[in-house]
Amino acid sequence: MFHQKLKWIPTFSLFLFLYPAGWLLSHFFYIFNQEISQNNLSIIGTIITFFLFLIILPSWGRIRWKTNHVWLSIGLDFKNKFRAIKTFFNGFLVSFFLLLTFSLFIHLFGWIDSFNSIKFGALLNAIFLIISIVFAEEIVFRGWLLEEMVLLFGFRKGIIFQSAIFSLSHYRSDIGLEGLIPFFTGLFLFGLVLTLRRIIDKGSLWGCIGLHGGLVGIWYLFDSGMVIFSIDTPYYLLGPSKYMVNPIGSVIGLTILLIIIFFQRRFFASTGRFFASTFNASSKDETP
Repeated sequence: MFHQKLKWIPTFSLFLFLYPAGWLLSHFFYIFNQEISQNNLSIIGTIITFFLFLIILPSWGRIRWKTNHVWLSIGLDFKNKFRAIKTFFNGFLVSFFLLLTFSLFIHLFGWIDSFNSIKFGALLNAIFLIISIVFAEEIVFRGWLLEEMVLLFGFRKGIIFQSAIFSLSHYRSDIGLEGLIPFFTGLFLFGLVLTLRRIIDKGSLWGCIGLHGGLVGIWYLFDSGMVIFSIDTPYYLLGPSKYMVNPIGSVIGLTILLIIIFFQRRFFASTGRFFASTFNASSKDETP
């Protein structure tokens, strides 16, 4: 019983060790370039932290999860490249359809002033977002963290806790409480949708990367001048507050996410047993 109560300590202490280590190592750059900004040091520290995490992950899998196939456990199958690419683009197409639905709704009410061509620099930045930030987030949240939460709390509670932590980790200090509530709600629902995506893909993480990356990358293109929204557009249709344009916390975004969860619940019921078995879930909580 005492051992069971201590199982959560490694999960919640890992990044308490990795972040300071990344911060400390990042300051070696300051020795060679003392004009480097604190913001750039912070970015370097985050990158180092993630690479330290990747280095530790195989040993973590062997000791914590009792597996020598940690990349398969978190949903990254590098052997079947065709299946990985197909799964990625399936998720990407879903993201394209979601943002197309969002844009058509706004356009039908005359709240889009113009559509512009995609700038090459913006396209490169969008691709960078997908292959760096989104890829890293999916490995951490829908890969490692989901595995840990299911290990600690079982399948059903595990996906709830994972989605909640994913939501709260995106805290923004530049928006008020009235904006944070819909923003956190949208991120929580989005975390559930991404988990459902992994269930539909039978444990593969590539569809989550495609879906998440598509939404982040395409919206970045929209926000970089590809789509000019009218100043008359009600702010709650574009984002959680007047000072933040992000559809994940908008009325339309929240509605779309709820509809997806409602219609995807049958996939959850039919494939949950398979997915739960990949996490060594307890038999009493294996079937959602």
